Amino acid sequence: MSRIRSLFIACVLAGVTLTLQASQERFERAENRTLRYQGGRITVENSFGEVNIHDGGGNEVEVHAIVRASSQELLKSIHVGIANSAAGITIKSEYPQSMHNASFSVEYDIAVPPAAPVSVKNRFGSTSVVGMRGAVDVNSRQGSVSVHDVAGSPKIENAFGSIDVQDVRGDLVVRNANGSIEVSSVHGAVDVSSRFGSVEISDIGKSLIVRNANGSVRVNNVRAATTIENSFATVQVTEIGGPLIVTAQNAKVTAGGIRGPANITTTFAPIEVYGVKGPAKISGSNGNIKVSDIAGPLSIDNRFGLVTATEIRGNVDVDNENGGVTLKEIAGNAKIRTSFGPVLIKDVHGGIDVENQNGSIAADAAGPCHDLHLQTSFGTIKAGLGTGGYTVNARTTFGEVSSDLPLANMHSTGETLTGTLGDGRCKADLVNANGNITIEKD
Repeated sequence: MSRIRSLFIACVLAGVTLTLQASQERFERAENRTLRYQGGRITVENSFGEVNIHDGGGNEVEVHAIVRASSQELLKSIHVGIANSAAGITIKSEYPQSMHNASFSVEYDIAVPPAAPVSVKNRFGSTSVVGMRGAVDVNSRQGSVSVHDVAGSPKIENAFGSIDVQDVRGDLVVRNANGSIEVSSVHGAVDVSSRFGSVEISDIGKSLIVRNANGSVRVNNVRAATTIENSFATVQVTEIGGPLIVTAQNAKVTAGGIRGPANITTTFAPIEVYGVKGPAKISGSNGNIKVSDIAGPLSIDNRFGLVTATEIRGNVDVDNENGGVTLKEIAGNAKIRTSFGPVLIKDVHGGIDVENQNGSIAADAAGPCHDLHLQTSFGTIKAGLGTGGYTVNARTTFGEVSSDLPLANMHSTGETLTGTLGDGRCKADLVNANGNITIEKD
């Protein structure tokens, strides 16, 4: 046992010795340069290391670089190239052409005059730009990008890394793939395109365009028109100060607080829309649609899902298939086309026109009378007639027609019923096949 213990201790000590030797094989050097800025663009090209650029004040560019390598020979062969002219300053990492079984990096911290335009190209390392007042252009791969507190209109492109942008006083363009995007507090317009990564955007002063795929989209507080495209991930939108257009596929969409018209489309997922200060047009398939508090006309086109709409201050037009429809508190007319699902209508203050197949209809008219047309097959019809007057014409096959209201000039054969309620100025046309019809008091 003591021999085993001794061998174990020897192996541990050997491992420690190897670790120490490996750490001692890491070599580094620092390079510091101060350059007089003569104008033009400041360009940084790097790979395998982070780049940090920030406001240094004054009219000088201060370059602090740390070069690291796994051997002294490799360290000597890595150079920080700097060119300074009236056209600008270029800072570039220069590596030997051939390297095998080696590790190396160059890390930059660069202070620049705040008004100088800056371009950064980086690979396999993070990039940070803070406090600039000139143009900012970042092109990155395999590393995160952070741009904060800039006064220009930055353009950012990345892949396989996240992007974080905050406090931009101009417009913003962002392109990414395989990485998340977070944008907040931009005074100008924003254009974002990505895939395989989430997108979160808030506090945008002008218009917003988002194109994404295979990543969720969350947008809040945009003061102008907003357009969003996405697929295979959720879309959540709140507090939009202008028109909203959402085009999605296989994506759940939730939108609320829209101070303009809304046009929303998706497939194979539900849609929920609320608080629209204008007309709304909703299109879906293979998912439920729920809409409430719309200050204008509402149009819904759906397939294979339920439709529910409440508090609509305008006309409602629903075209559905293979799904039920529920409407409540409708200020205008209601027109419904559906099949294989029930229709429930309550508190509609305009005309009602319903055509259903293989589903029941229950409709209560509200307020002064308006024309009422209910038609279905293989389901019951229940019509609640409100105040005012109706000329009733109800007929069915393979069912019965009955009325709980007293009708003048009533004529009934069991399968048909005609008569007048009040002054009869509005039409109540009820047509069924293979189901009963009942006329009730609203």
